Amino acid sequence: MHLGVASAQDEEWLLFVDADVTCTPDLVGRLVASATELGADLVSSAARGTGPAWWFLLPAFNTLVFEGSPPDGRGATALAVGHCVLVRRAAFEAAGGWEAIAGTHADDVGLGTLIRDSGGFVKFVDASALLTTSGIDTFGDCWRSLRKSIQPASREMFGPWGRVLLVVAGLLHLAYGLVPLLRWRSPWSWLAWFAQTVPHREFLRRTGQPGTAAVLAPLSWATIGVFLLDCALRPGAQWKDRRVG
Repeated sequence: MHLGVASAQDEEWLLFVDADVTCTPDLVGRLVASATELGADLVSSAARGTGPAWWFLLPAFNTLVFEGSPPDGRGATALAVGHCVLVRRAAFEAAGGWEAIAGTHADDVGLGTLIRDSGGFVKFVDASALLTTSGIDTFGDCWRSLRKSIQPASREMFGPWGRVLLVVAGLLHLAYGLVPLLRWRSPWSWLAWFAQTVPHREFLRRTGQPGTAAVLAPLSWATIGVFLLDCALRPGAQWKDRRVG
């Protein structure tokens, strides 16, 4: 990506997409129009995919991510997804570009946060109807992809406390998901089950996934708890046959 920027001399906008993402012909024009209308220096969108990870694992995971990094860019970190990132070149260069975040493992969030902290406006938009990805279709690939981002990021943000926070978060999310299942005879558990199902169904609707999968929301949250514990307790992260954490 750094070399690509160096070879693009005069363009006002820079678009970065993952190698396993397919874009519709009108993607660039619509992203530029959206960024211009919003007055944004960076807009980003996730793509759509298929497979069990998309309707089981990602609804809970993305809900968790959006709580810490809301789409308006005003969280602790600015939300951006590497599937698709459009950035105004002037803002990119003023912030220092990829060189400024060469040491981070989460380059998408790193770039979004860098642009925001340098005075730019960052916005997450929904262009998923214009993007498809095959990179995390299998459950295992999705698990490894999320792990290679979360594990190093927790260490970079919180140092030695990162592992402790992952353990605590993992246990809390495991309990959050399992309580409605284990206490299913209680009407309160049914209410909790329903409350977890609602945001899952909204995510599934927006990403073109089967809405009936929302009923598995408690199991999805419990699995995210296991995922966070895995990130905390099993050292090292691999992605595309490379060690990244």
